[in-house]
Amino acid sequence: MADRPMVDSSRPGDYRPRPSSILGRPPDPSSDLVIPALGALTTALLFTLSATDPRLWPCGLFAPLPILAVAPEVGTEIGAELAFVAFLVGNLVAWGGESFAVPLVTILASHLAGAIVFATFVAAAAEATRRWSGVLAALVFPTFETAFYYSLSLESPHGTWGSPAYSQVDFLPLLQTASWLGMCGVMFVMSLLPAGLAVAWYRRRWHMDWTHPAIMAVSVFALALMFGWTRLILTPQTPSVRVAMVSSESMIAESESTDPTDAAEVLTHYSKLVRQAASSGAQIVVTPEKIIGVAPSYEWDVVLGLQRVAQLSHVWLVVGVNQIGRTPKRNIAVVFAPDGKIAASYAKHHLIPSLESDYKAGRKPAIFDAPWGRTAVLISQDLDFPETARELAAHDVRVVVAPASDWEGSEVIHQRMAVVRGVESGFSLARAARGGMLSANDSRGREIAAREPMLGEDTMATADLPVGTGRTLYSRADDWFGRLCVMFTILLMLRLAVSIIYSLRTRRLGAAKRIKRPAGVVSVEMKQVEEEGEKREQRMYEPPVRPRE
Repeated sequence: MADRPMVDSSRPGDYRPRPSSILGRPPDPSSDLVIPALGALTTALLFTLSATDPRLWPCGLFAPLPILAVAPEVGTEIGAELAFVAFLVGNLVAWGGESFAVPLVTILASHLAGAIVFATFVAAAAEATRRWSGVLAALVFPTFETAFYYSLSLESPHGTWGSPAYSQVDFLPLLQTASWLGMCGVMFVMSLLPAGLAVAWYRRRWHMDWTHPAIMAVSVFALALMFGWTRLILTPQTPSVRVAMVSSESMIAESESTDPTDAAEVLTHYSKLVRQAASSGAQIVVTPEKIIGVAPSYEWDVVLGLQRVAQLSHVWLVVGVNQIGRTPKRNIAVVFAPDGKIAASYAKHHLIPSLESDYKAGRKPAIFDAPWGRTAVLISQDLDFPETARELAAHDVRVVVAPASDWEGSEVIHQRMAVVRGVESGFSLARAARGGMLSANDSRGREIAAREPMLGEDTMATADLPVGTGRTLYSRADDWFGRLCVMFTILLMLRLAVSIIYSLRTRRLGAAKRIKRPAGVVSVEMKQVEEEGEKREQRMYEPPVRPRE
């Protein structure tokens, strides 16, 4: 049950408390929607800043707070409309990064659907805030958000792309929550804080107990940060491997060519970059995804050339190969050992529907043992799917090398999504992206090296990458927290529906019991009360009787 508010004694018979004005003055009826509109505008601005630069993680953390705070003060419909506009406007900046790989109609439909879902969750949170106890009401928004994005990741061909939790990747203490609860845990904790503060704000304005939801939300957030800081500070010391990520932005067109001359040019160009990386002490060299187009007629010649490059440079060489001139095509990565032998080959598992519909997906992992530890290969979008990384963790993989390819608008967030997989499953990551970033991160998500290629130029990034610490609680326990949120969401939705139906039924019954009297008719009981009141007033003015002496 919700806490009973304090009675407003300034209005006889009115048991609804009068809220304290934000400005300390009685609220102006003419400006009832000004503050809610400002709240929606602030939410939209915070969403925009968060999507523009992921380093602005506080914006992503507190973006829902303004709209959640004002929604209970207005009608449910108005609150939902403001939330819809705030989400849609605030995420317009993300359209540019998606337009390359997703049709415009699909982008529009997905963002409209996302805005509707967000508005629904805000409306549900507002109803719960007005009807339930503070702690239970504060759980509605984070539980709904977590359940939705977990369910979406299971069905989307783009995996976890679009989850608001990726706005917190640069906030390393909070990111460590992914090592035991996955990104569902990060999503829940980051949503619980603004939800709890919004409920506390509403209850304080209406003179109800507000401390419990505030303490609960802040305490959970603080515990998550304490765990994260402890995990970062107590990171075990592990051996390191010298990695180099190389990329040439001047050879993009040749990667789609079936001309053997173009393949020879790419091979010659990248062999120089590999030798340069080897001279800097690199033990393993990673190239981007699909750097060289290979047709069946000259494929063996390319393989022999790459073997010779690895052998002469004495490095482990990971090359992204575009197998074209056949049906279906294949997007693969081949690992060459320092002796020139093929140590592993891997076919991309998760293809981009609009760009790789004529490619065949792989099914098996590519894992090989190296002097620094067990290593695996993933390609680009494979790192958008937590289950793919968990499969590697089950084989005790400590380092993942990832040829990749990004496009303008997606390069930063795509790289950060890859970093999360390492935190979730306990491996370090070396990622070389054409059109994106060359980066190396340890198993805690810390950036060891990062460099953004320049258009038309060659780029190389080297780093001494600590080997990952191995399997995490999340990689062993799977997405149990996401499934728990789904079940709890169903229960909360049923309870909220029952609460609303019961309230409407009570109102209808109360209205039916009211007795409407004809004009001019006064009940006998009321007349008796009025007569007794008049007699008492008359007796008040009667002079006291003088006592007899």
